[in-house]
Amino acid sequence: MLLRRLTAHVRDQNWFAVALDLVVVVVGLFIGLQIDTWWEGQKDARLESAYLAEIREDFESNRANLEGQIRETERIISDMISLHAQSLRPDPGISVPELNTRFASIHSMPTFVLVKRAYENLTGSGDLSLLASRPLKNALAEYYAAADLVAVVQATHEMELVQTFQPYVIDNLDYAAVSPSASLTYGLVDDFPLTAAGDAARILEVIDTQQFRNVVVQKWVISTDLLDQFRGMLKLTDEVLQLLE
Repeated sequence: MLLRRLTAHVRDQNWFAVALDLVVVVVGLFIGLQIDTWWEGQKDARLESAYLAEIREDFESNRANLEGQIRETERIISDMISLHAQSLRPDPGISVPELNTRFASIHSMPTFVLVKRAYENLTGSGDLSLLASRPLKNALAEYYAAADLVAVVQATHEMELVQTFQPYVIDNLDYAAVSPSASLTYGLVDDFPLTAAGDAARILEVIDTQQFRNVVVQKWVISTDLLDQFRGMLKLTDEVLQLLE
């Protein structure tokens, strides 16, 4: 319709009408482009909002995980400090069952399992540019780089468990008495209980040796290192959550 009218105005040499028709065309195209741009912006904003909600969910999970690992690591450190103090006494000031229970912490290796589903979806789909906040993008990059370092530290400490702590227990103690599942009565629970430890008092024969103290101190060193890593990750987690506000 507009094209026929424009053609008629040109044929009649009505240049004012021709100019008016061209203005209408240009304005219509401009408005159409603006509407398309607005719609795309709205779509991107909705997608960004969905990603931010998923990132928040991941970080809340990470925070809860870290808090649990920190509590467990602090418990291990406390047990190692107690055992080291007991090893320097002429006679242990706590019972054999309690000594074995505290030494059972030597097997515990708190592990922070990172949740990053939203970030992987964001980067894998190429939608990282949807995040409007530059500080948030920088914080996320720093966070996941720090998490990679924690994973390396955890893997190193797990090697110590296999190469140092478990061989020491096998060679010097009653494994059933100081197993990770040992209770104060040395019974392993669930569907397949193990017979009570045969030499639970074996720990009294080694507690005052330098090798025992070295193993305990090594576990203390590892655990304090882990605690430092976990606390650092918790601080970064809170910083990201604050940016998500």
